[in-house]
Amino acid sequence: MSLINEIIRTLQNVLVLPSFYFMLIQSAAPILLAALGCAVAAKASATNMGMEGIMTFTALIAVLVSSALGGSKGNGPWVGLVVAIAVGALLGFLISVFAFRLKIDIILVGIAMNLIGTGASVFLMYLLTGDRATTTSLQSGTLPQIAIPFIKDIPFLGEVLSNHYILTYFSYILVFIMSFFLFKTKLGLRIRAVGENENAAESVGISSLNIKTIALVISGAIGGLAGAYMSECYLAYFSSGLIAGRGFVGLAACSMGSANPGVICLCCLAFGIFYAFSNFATLSNLSIYALNALPYAVVLIGLVIYSVYTRKKELKRLQGLDSEEHSENKA
Repeated sequence: MSLINEIIRTLQNVLVLPSFYFMLIQSAAPILLAALGCAVAAKASATNMGMEGIMTFTALIAVLVSSALGGSKGNGPWVGLVVAIAVGALLGFLISVFAFRLKIDIILVGIAMNLIGTGASVFLMYLLTGDRATTTSLQSGTLPQIAIPFIKDIPFLGEVLSNHYILTYFSYILVFIMSFFLFKTKLGLRIRAVGENENAAESVGISSLNIKTIALVISGAIGGLAGAYMSECYLAYFSSGLIAGRGFVGLAACSMGSANPGVICLCCLAFGIFYAFSNFATLSNLSIYALNALPYAVVLIGLVIYSVYTRKKELKRLQGLDSEEHSENKA
């Protein structure tokens, strides 16, 4: 009980700080990108369990490419971002090849991608840089920050909304782009059609294999974007534990948001609260280790609540079907 009281007390202290909301927006952004990437695949009924591995590997690729081109002295971070997106798309395509062409269970393929992404990134980092833990020896640079005119001069609000990295703003804009893409475009309609009823989609000439492949390629590309965010915005280097489960948290947010971009954004912001909260250890008497574990504990609790809610909803639906069938039999 004292732990909960301490968390509440600390929250009361940090909720009045503009830096807390600034950190919330920044902390939620990579989770949001990961979740949106998972959402595209989920809409096509092609779960991307490999998001963590994709983010890890592309985070390293972004740093390596950026540093090779001079970092912030040139266009290194931008080229690193583009290459990370391309590599992420390629990894998404590889998942589709193994899952749909070689008929390997897509969950197992995703798990393998996570293991390979983590292991290969550390091996590649050591092979190319000689570093074992981080790439701080490389001058990779970061993407630019943007000071929003007029808003930056508004007390409190300016400190919250202005001076974020350009990719942070784009991650929230992507929520609207993905909503439009999934619900207002022909390709988005086909992705949802394949996800809802693959056989019905096939009957009208839609290739479910091609659509699922496209969905996974898009998912991987967004995962590459999320990976680059971590090593070119969140930090200015790559480390072996940089992603720290954010790919899995994004997958959880996608599931809890039913792959709906708007709801996913709210879930990610909710998770972001606790990621941001863990950065204010000096204002709390809690252990730094407890604070770092808090976001993952919240995700676990959220998934349990979501699972119970979904199960009750499904039971009510089945009870409704049973009552309708009973009424028809009586008639």
